[in-house]
Amino acid sequence: MRFRRFLVLSAALAALLPGGASAAGPQASDEEPWWLAEPVRLIQTNLREIDALDFDVEVYVAKAKEFGANTMLINVGGIVANYPTELEFHYRNPNLKFDMIGEVVKRLHEEDIRVIGRFDFSKINETLAAKRPEWLYRSLKGETVNYNGQVHACLNGGYEQEYLFEILGEVVDKYPLDAIFFNMPGYQTADYSRNYHGICQSDACRRRFRDWSGGLDLPRKEDPDDPVFLKYDEFRRETSEELFVRVNEFIKSKRKDMAICTYKVLGVDLIRSESASFMNNVRPPWEFHSTDNVKRALGSYKNKQVANAAVHFPDYAYRHSSVAPYLTGMRLIENFLNGGSLDYYVIGRLDNQEDRAVLRNVKDVFQFHKRNERWFTGIRPRSDVCLIRGEGISADSYRGMIRILAENHVLFDTIESWVLDTMETPKPLEDYKLLILPNVSYLSDATCKRLDNYVAAGGKILATGHTSTRDEIGNPRNRFRLKAAGVNPEYHLHERKRGNYLRIFPGDKETLKTPSFEDLDIVYLRSDLLEYKLEAGAKGFLGLIPEAMFGPPEKCYYTKVTDIPALIQNDFGEGRFAYFPWAVAEHYQYRSHHGHGMLVMSAIHDLLGYRQDLELKAPPLVEVTRHEDKSGSFEWIGLANHSGQIGTATHAPLPIRGVNLRFRPAKKARAVRLLRSGAELKLSADSQGWLTATVPELNEFEVVLVEYD
Repeated sequence: MRFRRFLVLSAALAALLPGGASAAGPQASDEEPWWLAEPVRLIQTNLREIDALDFDVEVYVAKAKEFGANTMLINVGGIVANYPTELEFHYRNPNLKFDMIGEVVKRLHEEDIRVIGRFDFSKINETLAAKRPEWLYRSLKGETVNYNGQVHACLNGGYEQEYLFEILGEVVDKYPLDAIFFNMPGYQTADYSRNYHGICQSDACRRRFRDWSGGLDLPRKEDPDDPVFLKYDEFRRETSEELFVRVNEFIKSKRKDMAICTYKVLGVDLIRSESASFMNNVRPPWEFHSTDNVKRALGSYKNKQVANAAVHFPDYAYRHSSVAPYLTGMRLIENFLNGGSLDYYVIGRLDNQEDRAVLRNVKDVFQFHKRNERWFTGIRPRSDVCLIRGEGISADSYRGMIRILAENHVLFDTIESWVLDTMETPKPLEDYKLLILPNVSYLSDATCKRLDNYVAAGGKILATGHTSTRDEIGNPRNRFRLKAAGVNPEYHLHERKRGNYLRIFPGDKETLKTPSFEDLDIVYLRSDLLEYKLEAGAKGFLGLIPEAMFGPPEKCYYTKVTDIPALIQNDFGEGRFAYFPWAVAEHYQYRSHHGHGMLVMSAIHDLLGYRQDLELKAPPLVEVTRHEDKSGSFEWIGLANHSGQIGTATHAPLPIRGVNLRFRPAKKARAVRLLRSGAELKLSADSQGWLTATVPELNEFEVVLVEYD
């Protein structure tokens, strides 16, 4: 199982952690590798073949310095070699006039700017692919995929399994790069036009899956209810991760100080992700895209940094245009306010952009970070709520829960559900006061037992929907497997039907008080509801109203209210469990109905009794984060102003005046000031040790710095 493999492979990699830095580039800490010891301000210039025609190294370096970048990511090889390669199957840029990579690395290092080399081994130039057909991806029809002269490679073919090491070896031996980034790792099933070509049916994939699975043939359809596909899904995750473990071992054997960066986890030092927009998504941009990407990377994995790119363009087909300047700015702000690095990704060079409006916002955030980088280095989040991100059916439930927590100013970390079977998290699960599982259906038996033990020892859990009803790879278990919930594991499924509601009974309101339900007796239900028999001691709240009539107006009423509970509370050992057996947070993501958000917050406050040691009097459009120095000399509270977003547009946010903070400090505060405006803040203290301060005006963002004696 991949969870067990994660532990084994992580242990194998522990001995490979980097030591010192290369003498050719900037120097890192003696105790930590550079990507953990230093603040990272990364700009990815995704070069095209034609960018080599008029490439000016001095202009390239000057632009990096102008923006305040300390790390540049540039195309080196794979699809196109931007250096004079001597390898037969490495396509050299036909526009190359000099050793572009050699000169860029030399000059950037002279300015103490690190260099990450970009590689893409997912495709091979058609002139080379024709010579090695056994290296290529095969569609369901047995055909190759040629997109603009680049032919899709098979992950299990000789190019990705063997020849990429020839290319990497040539580059690493020749150039003192600080890191290597791999684009499009893993199994590719679609092209850039989003045409789906299916699961690879090459001979190499067929043989390897048959050997790995004990004789199974490749599935031809991605069906989550097919056990063969679930097995294949596990296979492709495991084989993708295995390749990067091999890459890690190969690179570290040559250069221990070189980082590996991609969208995977195993064998990777910098976890790559993107905050992007795509034209086929009719929803407004995801407000918390960077917050999400940064939190779950830093919350899930020890000794790794996150490289979450704010993507310049709105879609693959429109890469020469940018998204709204303030959208890119907010994505970068969320990056560093959540403890991550700065990362901006653009097609071409900084000096030849044709849509430059966004560059001012990028430069502004980068320069702010550069001036204040000491406060963003060596920090950790100060949160005691942990949001678990699940696999399978939980995407909207997860995003909806993020929105509910953020809009109610709840501080939280995020952990990937499958990491719960390991000890890879930076902070032990048991150190959190509250865990939230929004429709986390995929859970192993070991994780279920760990969660029950967590509650029994005094922890608190809020779960929703189909949590725990499938095993860790998605096979249906059709029962609820967390004993702490206080329900009989077997359930009756009330499938989603139009016209369903939930009644908030007068007796419910005697317990559910925060916020007040004085003006609310009913909320709509547009998801499945799981009906359980409660065990002794468990309490049920709310009641299902099945299929109310909704037309014509004369018939818009219901005649039946059941006592089937839609919210359950149970004491288990020293802790407590609250459970919505329906997708309450998915409802909030869908339409942001006040009642659904109120129910979640009431469950957190009134049923679970959770309170945090920071209170914020500000509109829901203000996002708050809190980080502390690992040595205990300071902490800061970050504030992001989301008021500029309306529909699909992101404008400059409106100033918000008089944001009031009340918090319990770690120890005696020496000074409090604002990093953005530079203003000193006056503090008042109460008898319980809480401090109160007011931020006079919040524009795009602010950082409240608290320095300790």
